[in-house]
Amino acid sequence: MRALLGVLIAAAVIIGLAACSSPDESVSGGSVQINLPDGRSVTIPQTPTRIVTLGGQWTDVLLSFGQKPVGYYDAIQATAKQLPPWYGTKLADSTPLNPNGDIVADVANLKPDLIVAPGFASMSGVFDKLTKIAPTIDKISGAQVDPWQDMVTLMGTILHLPDKATQIISGVDAKINAVAAEYPGLKGKTYSFAYMYGSEQISVLGDPQDGAGKLFTSLGLTMAPRLVQQSTTTGQPRFQISAENLPWLNSDVLVMATQSDALRTRLVGLPGYRNLTSVKTGAVSMMDQVQITGLNEPSPNATVYVLDRLRPALARAAGQ
Repeated sequence: MRALLGVLIAAAVIIGLAACSSPDESVSGGSVQINLPDGRSVTIPQTPTRIVTLGGQWTDVLLSFGQKPVGYYDAIQATAKQLPPWYGTKLADSTPLNPNGDIVADVANLKPDLIVAPGFASMSGVFDKLTKIAPTIDKISGAQVDPWQDMVTLMGTILHLPDKATQIISGVDAKINAVAAEYPGLKGKTYSFAYMYGSEQISVLGDPQDGAGKLFTSLGLTMAPRLVQQSTTTGQPRFQISAENLPWLNSDVLVMATQSDALRTRLVGLPGYRNLTSVKTGAVSMMDQVQITGLNEPSPNATVYVLDRLRPALARAAGQ
């Protein structure tokens, strides 16, 4: 099982199995202690059954284990007014939560025994109150976006289902590897990943180790060198560039989205856009809000969903 990046399962999982128990018997589980990158130690006394997921990655991870959160917050639902298609109808019986409301009271009413809340640690007042309701986990790695593989591994430990975690990761990896094998010409090619949210503002990924970049690495792609250089110089895994610096996105594959149709029109009209290698070869994957979020905050089912939508651009870049 791959090691968690930045997270140590500090205590052995204590499972009260009698010597005669068979492997397929239901186990309520034991205590798990988790040391997080922020220095906190979280102890989960027993296998949780009422989990609140305050983030789409964790929601999808939990659903991948065949379990449903009692409550959840999903950024796509909040902005696009729709649930991601990779959830299907699995959240029909779960309670959607609004972080702009009284999130603490709403979570408390659900009586959770575990809360996963990446990004909420910066809201110190809210986060501190959440930790008093139930064991609460925020970031599990040093990356700006946690790798979904690490999240699955950790959830498998928490739920005492390590074999299931391995199965989930292997299943997604097999699909990624199949695409990489289908397009061998991708090996050594470069990619850039960006989001235009203003007429002069473009957010760019510059850290290849970020959770959002691991899919591209698995396909044999490397990040555009200019973006890596800027990220290293600034120490920022994600940073903003102006429209005049659009040439920094020059690469063999461009994956991008814009906040509105008007911004998309502006983007494609920029001289720097027309001169990009990916544009000239047709290796551009222009995504909508839902798809780009699935890439930006990757999870098992989101990765599989978005991978199919990348195929045309990947084929072009691979010369197929």
